Amino acid sequence: MSEQHKLAAAKRGAVRTEKTLRQVDDAIRGIAGDMANNGGIYPHNGGAVSMAEIARRAGINEATFYKKDNTALKERAALWLDTLKKKETVGRMRVRKTFQERAESWKEKYDALQNRHIITELDLQRLQAEHEKLQRDYDALLEQMRAGAASKVIPITKGKR
Repeated sequence: MSEQHKLAAAKRGAVRTEKTLRQVDDAIRGIAGDMANNGGIYPHNGGAVSMAEIARRAGINEATFYKKDNTALKERAALWLDTLKKKETVGRMRVRKTFQERAESWKEKYDALQNRHIITELDLQRLQAEHEKLQRDYDALLEQMRAGAASKVIPITKGKR
């Protein structure tokens, strides 16, 4: 192989390596974005984030990370994964546990709202009963006033005093 062919091959290899690096960076940013939009939990792959998931999101073969020429790429992705696993909830079991905790929290909130609704409904019924009793008393007093006191009540005329 001539020197010119070797240089051209090295150039193509460098372009391919740069493209792979960009794809992995985009995949990492995409995973981080998905997690940010979903309360710190990765919504795909059962919540598991791994080298295989980064490779899948980048559109490359996972074996690419393990080639001797790509050790820097592998170290970069592994460092990001280690940092992520220390900060966020990742992994199927941890995500399942987090979802369970969230579900229990929402269940508690739902039960509290349901109890508050029942209390409010009972208060409403009590107030409606009081209103009906007051309305009956008012109607009875009004009827008594019309029936018995009509002849004894004289309106006061407005005029000069």
